Amino acid sequence: MQMVDVSIPNNLASQIKSTPRLGSATSDKMQILLAIGLFVTKEVSLARAAELAGQTLVEFMGTLKFFGIPSLVYTDEMYDDDLKFVNAEW
Repeated sequence: MQMVDVSIPNNLASQIKSTPRLGSATSDKMQILLAIGLFVTKEVSLARAAELAGQTLVEFMGTLKFFGIPSLVYTDEMYDDDLKFVNAEW
């Protein structure tokens, strides 16, 4: 894994250090928070974000839930597909 040094403002660093549920090491917390950001902005899939966070899929979904972020999005297209399936004649 390639490591990158990043400078962040002290007030942000102290906020990250005090963030609950993300482990004890600040670098671990940053890794998880960056993975969350990539997932929320739809840059990566849920599975890839979990991998980037260093968590299992279930653990990452729990982390998202802790922060009030839905891990699955039920789109209008998904609803339409489900409606077609329910109304299909067998």
